[in-house]
Amino acid sequence: MTRYLPTCIMMLALVAVATAQHPVLSTNLDPGQADSLRKAVEPVMQMTEQQMLDLIPTQSGLYFVSCINCTAGQQEGQLKEWSVQDPDVVRCSFCGHTYPSATYPTSGVVEVATPGGEIARYPYHEAQPPWWKEDEPYRCFFEARVDYHKIRYMETAASNLARLYKITGENEYGRRAALILNRFAEVFPNYCYHFDYPFRQKEISDGDVNPADFRSGYRTARWTWWAYMDMSRPLLEAYDLMTGSDPLVLLSAEKNTDVEVGIQDMLADMADQAMANRDDLTNMSPGMWADLIRTGRVLGEPEYVHTAVGRLRQLTTTQFFYDGAWIEGAPSYHSQVIGALQNLFVVARGYSDPPGYTYAQTGERFDTLDIEADMPEVVRAREALARMRMPDGRYCPVHDTWWTQKGAAISESKADLLGGLGHAILGTGSGDNQFQAHITWSPGYGHRHWDGLNLLLWAHGHELLSDIGYTHTKWREWTIQSPSHNLVVVDQANQLADRSTYGHLRYFAPGEEVQLVSVDNAQAYPNVTNLYRRTVGMVSIDEENVYLIDVFQVEGGQTHDYLLHGSADVAQTLQANVPTSARPTLLPAGMEFTAGTSEQSSDMTDGHAYGYMTDLRSNHVDDNQIILLDYQNTEDTIGLQVFTVAAADDELVIGQAPSVRQARSDDSLLDQYHRQFAMLRREGGQSLFASIIVPTADARPIEQVQLVEIAGAELALEVTVSDTRTDLILINASGVQTEYAGRSLEADTELAILSIRESGQTSGTVAAGRLAWGNLSLDTGATIEHALLSVGRENGHGSLMVAGEFLPPAGTIITVDHGGQRTSAYTVASSTVEGENSWIELVDDPGFEFDLEASTSTFVFVPLESYEGVHTVRLMPIAEVVSEM
Repeated sequence: MTRYLPTCIMMLALVAVATAQHPVLSTNLDPGQADSLRKAVEPVMQMTEQQMLDLIPTQSGLYFVSCINCTAGQQEGQLKEWSVQDPDVVRCSFCGHTYPSATYPTSGVVEVATPGGEIARYPYHEAQPPWWKEDEPYRCFFEARVDYHKIRYMETAASNLARLYKITGENEYGRRAALILNRFAEVFPNYCYHFDYPFRQKEISDGDVNPADFRSGYRTARWTWWAYMDMSRPLLEAYDLMTGSDPLVLLSAEKNTDVEVGIQDMLADMADQAMANRDDLTNMSPGMWADLIRTGRVLGEPEYVHTAVGRLRQLTTTQFFYDGAWIEGAPSYHSQVIGALQNLFVVARGYSDPPGYTYAQTGERFDTLDIEADMPEVVRAREALARMRMPDGRYCPVHDTWWTQKGAAISESKADLLGGLGHAILGTGSGDNQFQAHITWSPGYGHRHWDGLNLLLWAHGHELLSDIGYTHTKWREWTIQSPSHNLVVVDQANQLADRSTYGHLRYFAPGEEVQLVSVDNAQAYPNVTNLYRRTVGMVSIDEENVYLIDVFQVEGGQTHDYLLHGSADVAQTLQANVPTSARPTLLPAGMEFTAGTSEQSSDMTDGHAYGYMTDLRSNHVDDNQIILLDYQNTEDTIGLQVFTVAAADDELVIGQAPSVRQARSDDSLLDQYHRQFAMLRREGGQSLFASIIVPTADARPIEQVQLVEIAGAELALEVTVSDTRTDLILINASGVQTEYAGRSLEADTELAILSIRESGQTSGTVAAGRLAWGNLSLDTGATIEHALLSVGRENGHGSLMVAGEFLPPAGTIITVDHGGQRTSAYTVASSTVEGENSWIELVDDPGFEFDLEASTSTFVFVPLESYEGVHTVRLMPIAEVVSEM
């Protein structure tokens, strides 16, 4: 790409580089590392200068080049072994085969003009790997993969040599650094643009490429395989350390040219290419902006710094939810963004524009820049990420999140809600006795899974109901589809997961003994379901045990599959307390199954994912009953008991499906590791699934669960916790008036939990309704609704004015209904009456502005949408009484 910078900027840059105090970047120059640096550069120091320079390729390399001698590894990433001692060979990390190879000889050559007008030749071998489905053979560029290794090695060598020169003052190191910098500056104009993506045919561009023709997503690369990374930080750091040095001055005299100008042009060309791409403010953008700021500081080009800061300001609102969660909903990418932002803040801190400079586009200048101090949204984003941790510190593996990625371990688990994102945590316990249940209903903004109302469970140091999370293996298609998650699949179809699939939080109530969350997410099956609701309760047994109440209601469609997958981390067994017989397949009739052959495999046909579910055994249920499912770790005493309510004509299926996690990054091991699953299939289009889910360790904390006939209750479950405690769970109770355990029982509620102890103490929890048993009486009244009148936003917090008197206590979770199109949830800080209205101060930033006259709310964070219609502030009340005599 030809550079077209205004003359005034170019002159300013040259003056700035000449006068700035270098190094301007914070580079580690600790003398204590001199010995390790000498060892690192020893191979190049043993070469002649010409041998060293010959290692620098004259054309760009390619990264995603597959080993076609084996099927191990993943994502065309097998050819990672390379050594400077044998620099023209690359080796497969799995089978050991070396390339170039007589077994897989050159089939042809791609010959193109370079951006600098020379000719580049890319030899390739034609192959038909098992994952390649096109008629045209796949081209394997083994020599270009070698060149990629050489480029990475030599740019790092330049940085190490420059650091040694700065630490020791020894000119030989400086000369070698200068020679490498100059050689890259000479060859870089002939580095071809290319498209380098796994499992896709590689494309080498002919000649220069106009930025208007760049692929979206920074996929027209030149220096690496992704243009986000095309500013070479090692070369920039090396030049920063060498600017104006004797070795560069002497090399300029030797070559009768100003080599620094050539190096500056190369570095600026890299930055210009990055700026010229359409920047959609993605998870990769902040890292690229940090490189842009570095380049601006080293070259003295303030435009680069201002461009990066301007884009950053857009990102903090347009790419985060109001609760601080990253738009993609995946903690791995949230973590990546937060880490990159922190790095960017450090790189930019203290920067000042050249004297007299003002950025033309904004009229702004920077003096002693401190970006972070002006961005409270970043603090909220850090906090949101920390809230997504499981007890061992791993980030909750929803969407494309690596199960191996961790923050610091947490000492205590508590209930928490990310109401903007759509993610709730029920949690209790401390130390080794922590329990967490996660339920997610976040929309699909990229790196998403089809997982609305998915449930995860952590207990006794393990994920016992797992979400597989992220993978680059060939069976990725399994991990993202609905049947691989813990939810209800309707008509064997995947859910919809896009920007429209926001769920609606109904209530979130973290009580003392019982914690509850209930969410509607019918958007996951648009035009199919009119009810798709999950309600989960965490009930404390004692300090070391809990159980979950899981109620899943579905209306619409015909076939409903309630799925619970066990641990993806460790081997387990799964037993049911009913007889089972072999079932050949869960695939729809007539469907043939082909497992994924690459990460790019993407067969989302309804029912196809069921082909990954094998070793099936089933039971056709004759009458209403409780089925016990016993998941047990094979290496310890940890497990899970599920008491699930089966109705007549249901089908229970147990089996196994790919664990994926245990195969790590090796495609060839995927079929060796599985996790257990149970599925309850119900036909008819209207279902209420209910389970008592009990984590177990050495002892079984629940003795039994029984169905109880209570007139007026759609479902009643009696949980025998011990000889001294019995819990009664009522679901959808209307007009209940009966006797239970020797006392009068009355209930009108969608959910009630009554705990009766032998000592005479009782506890009760009721959701939006009434429960009475003996002397215990709870009545929440109906759902509370008030019209929204105005919204205030200030310093990361906010307030709502509503019509009438409404005084929810501090800590209460309330929701705002935006014209029936979106629900947002907030935590109350305080509430007061003001005349005929009430002010509710929020812990949160509401994230939207409100025009009462137009009845329209407009979100200033994700989703950046406006909603017109009646706006209602709502509270579905939950009442709890603990230890009532």
